[in-house]
Amino acid sequence: MRKTLTLVLVLTVLLVARGAAAVSVATPKGPAEVFARGDLFDLVELIRLTGAEVAFAPAAGSYTAVLGAHEVQFTPGGSLAVVDGKLATLSGPVRLLEGRTVGSLSTANELLAPLGWGLQGSATTPELAPLSAGERIEVAVVRDEIGTLLVVRGTAQRPRMAATKAGVSLHFDGPIALDRPIEAVGELEGGELRDTTLTLRFLPGYEVANTYQLKDPPRFVLRVAPAQKPAPAAAQGEGRGGPLVVLDPGHGGEDQGATGPAGELEKNLTLAVARLTAGRLQAMGIATRLTREGDEGMPLHERTALANRLRADVFVSIHANASQARGARGAETYFMNADASDPQAAQAADRENASASPDTVQLILWDLAHVANLDASSRLALAVQERLNAMQETRDRGIKQAPFVVLTGATMPAALVEVGFLSNPAEAARLTSAEGQDQIAAALAEAIAAFLRPPEPVPSPPATP
Repeated sequence: MRKTLTLVLVLTVLLVARGAAAVSVATPKGPAEVFARGDLFDLVELIRLTGAEVAFAPAAGSYTAVLGAHEVQFTPGGSLAVVDGKLATLSGPVRLLEGRTVGSLSTANELLAPLGWGLQGSATTPELAPLSAGERIEVAVVRDEIGTLLVVRGTAQRPRMAATKAGVSLHFDGPIALDRPIEAVGELEGGELRDTTLTLRFLPGYEVANTYQLKDPPRFVLRVAPAQKPAPAAAQGEGRGGPLVVLDPGHGGEDQGATGPAGELEKNLTLAVARLTAGRLQAMGIATRLTREGDEGMPLHERTALANRLRADVFVSIHANASQARGARGAETYFMNADASDPQAAQAADRENASASPDTVQLILWDLAHVANLDASSRLALAVQERLNAMQETRDRGIKQAPFVVLTGATMPAALVEVGFLSNPAEAARLTSAEGQDQIAAALAEAIAAFLRPPEPVPSPPATP
């Protein structure tokens, strides 16, 4: 009798365990069992349920999913995907679990959407279904007291923005369709929609100065203003003989910032890196000031105010990251925007804004109506991130946008850089070593100098006989 009861208990445990490793996904062809663990789903199985062909390339270590004219590539261990040949940032990482390639509900949807599918419902009752024909949008030009606004009406999505040579491209996660062709009005020369990317072209000399989202009815707004391009180094900083860079060592005084596993303090790391970066910039002939010279506290809004009073040409705030996931590593660079580009960016902004009053954080949304240099700040962030990516052992966490108090009100191109994770023991050791700090300083100095350098003239094409 005891043997029988024991066998029954063992079988029950095995069945429960097996059930916990799978979830029934409703599909147009009926329910399908998909490996799942908690809120993580087998991404490969889900994508194959759409009818897509999924292949694994051992040499690259990545999967490629193809459905119709669309292709999505993703790599286990990464937070990036290539969608129809364009790089996209995922809201969460693609992970390996028990020999499966898994991801969260949001990550799954970001891989499924370009293929025309979506995962609805909860983690326990998911439903896989084709996406609708998409939102129907129109682009209108509106003029107000602060300039020209381009209003994308009919969408609740906040697209990812990327500057182009002639304007801007907006990358939407879900399908969209143009209600009518885009007409040339004012600073808008025209535009077109291809798949889920809306490209807008501006008159020469104009760029995006700010973006924000509105509800009731839903719409996405871009403010267009004359381009804020860095002047040649010899012409900058008139009256002082050259450009001026203000470096902001994050935290200080009682505000210690992040703490490493061996007691490493973010406030000490940022000051050391800022001093080294300043030395390298000054050796290049670029005047540099620090918002704090020692271990003193300084309110966030006063840091940018100092840069404004000095009429700086560039403002870079230096920080180190922290995460509950001890394995988190890599560098990431931010520029200012009202809405965070992803949940991780929102968490980073909350952590760095912790020393500011709630009223100050709320005022950001008002102040953003007057923020300029958005496009120039994005180019500064790109220059910084590209140099940090080239560093040995540095993982690329990308360029992001978030509402940082320390960047609010900057009247010059401004960026905030998280040079690595103090919460990661291996990365903390590198960040606090003399060699690691000098390497970071070299990358930052090179990036800032490259940003200030005037663009090389484009040669004119030979005359046609």
